[in-house]
Amino acid sequence: MELDGLRAWIGLVERKLTMRTRVFLVLVAIAVGGAGAAIYLAIDARDTAVSESDLRATRDELAAQIAAGGGAELSQLEAEVAQLKSEVETLSNAGGGSKEKGTGKSPSGGTSGKRPPSGAPKALLEALKERTRQ
Repeated sequence: MELDGLRAWIGLVERKLTMRTRVFLVLVAIAVGGAGAAIYLAIDARDTAVSESDLRATRDELAAQIAAGGGAELSQLEAEVAQLKSEVETLSNAGGGSKEKGTGKSPSGGTSGKRPPSGAPKALLEALKERTRQ
């Protein structure tokens, strides 16, 4: 009887050891795969990284583009902004008679909002919106 008990105990130990070995092998395989992926990503990041010389070349290229064509575009944009400001002033003056004096609150306690001007200024607003979309 003692021999059968020892055989059962050794069988149990062997099954536990087999299971532990399998789990260990799976964990080793996962670790090796993770290390391989990390090495691949590190090499890929090094290969695709922007070098300092590439950055300088791009900066110089942009500076040359700005110096060559930026002045004409800037003056054109400034002229357009000035024209838009004058149109906004025209629209403000057209609706300027409806401003309320005082605290700016209506009798109900809320703040009174300005009403958009009616008639021709609406057409100017639409034209202004169309220009800003282009």
